[in-house]
Amino acid sequence: MHYFVTGATGFIGKRLVKKLLERKGTTVHFLIRNESAGKVAALREYWGVSAARAVAVHGDLTSKKLGVSSEDIRKLKGQVDHFYHLAAVYDLGADAESQIAVNVDGTRNTVEFAKAIDAGHFHHVSSIAAAGLYEGVFHEDMFEEAENYEHPYFMTKHESEKNRAQGMQGALDGVSSCHGGGRQHDG
Repeated sequence: MHYFVTGATGFIGKRLVKKLLERKGTTVHFLIRNESAGKVAALREYWGVSAARAVAVHGDLTSKKLGVSSEDIRKLKGQVDHFYHLAAVYDLGADAESQIAVNVDGTRNTVEFAKAIDAGHFHHVSSIAAAGLYEGVFHEDMFEEAENYEHPYFMTKHESEKNRAQGMQGALDGVSSCHGGGRQHDG
């Protein structure tokens, strides 16, 4: 089984990769920015595997097809059974432009890349910010509850977000996906 993970250097991603690698015969390819390349050896040590099982793929969420080389795209094409997208800007102090570039456009670039490599299933893991400041159980049909907060992390302009969502749905067409905690959606 082959997996691809964005956000593998983060708190959740690092632990997800460890769990995936505990499965016999698995290989995990993970996106790493060039400026984070120095973390790869420590990650492999934490995961307890060699470069043959934890394969670093250099790129960046803010680039088309994640900025992954055409050679790496060819190597990965048809090889990835499950694609996990965890990478995002979670910093509440980050400016709106950075958050949109990584969290919105970066997700679009990630979907584009997953389609380019013919990934089997796409799993998108969102942060709690998808629910805004709402207290209690939050369901996917309740996104309007998260609107109209002052901080850009929670702000959504209805028409803008509606258009972004429609664009994202268009990007997802043809990709089998899971989102937000494992509910299966066939796209």
